[in-house]
Amino acid sequence: MKEDMEYQKAINYIIGLIKEGKLYVESKIPSERDIAKNVGIGRSSTREAISILRGMGLIESRHGSGNYISKDCDKAIKQMITVMLALGSITAKDIIEFRRIMAVSVCQMLIKDNSLKEEENIKNILEEMRGADAEKLSMLDYSFHVALIKSTNNSLFMTVMEAVAGVYQDMISELNHMLDEQAKQEFINIHTMIFKSIIDKDEEACLMHINKHYDLTEEKMVNL
Repeated sequence: MKEDMEYQKAINYIIGLIKEGKLYVESKIPSERDIAKNVGIGRSSTREAISILRGMGLIESRHGSGNYISKDCDKAIKQMITVMLALGSITAKDIIEFRRIMAVSVCQMLIKDNSLKEEENIKNILEEMRGADAEKLSMLDYSFHVALIKSTNNSLFMTVMEAVAGVYQDMISELNHMLDEQAKQEFINIHTMIFKSIIDKDEEACLMHINKHYDLTEEKMVNL
């Protein structure tokens, strides 16, 4: 029990440095010796703490250089979601519903804050969608939603999106191969109308098209 408390002190210390702004993405964390000395614990407990944070995706080790705050924390969340999906702890429907709720929140934020910094980028994405094959369409779908989230300037949304999107995109890629030309055009038109509704500040229309998008996705997913 004492050993458990020791490594937790080191974890709390590192997280505390992040909260204080002394550590940030890609910055080097103090050495094991310095952490152990500052916290008053043994090197083995410090090593264990770093190992745990590395497993969580918070820290990455660079050979011959030391340990750094990871720029890819979302990968750990993605791995966790993938494992939960494989184990049946969550379902494809759960992921679709989560994406639906996130899309609604993003729509409401953009309309309220009167901000769409990625407007030109989104216009280009929608144009590319029209001539895209199934594989590219799934990538453009991802790019479309990422561009909307980037416009919110919400870092947490972006991190969670990166994590969930990787799993979701695998499902969407398979789904897009099933779409006939009519369904493909409907899929593209829905994205166009979501974008237009945000530009027009029409929240009701935006929510309607978002729900149509994810209802269609869920319906097609049943047939996979």
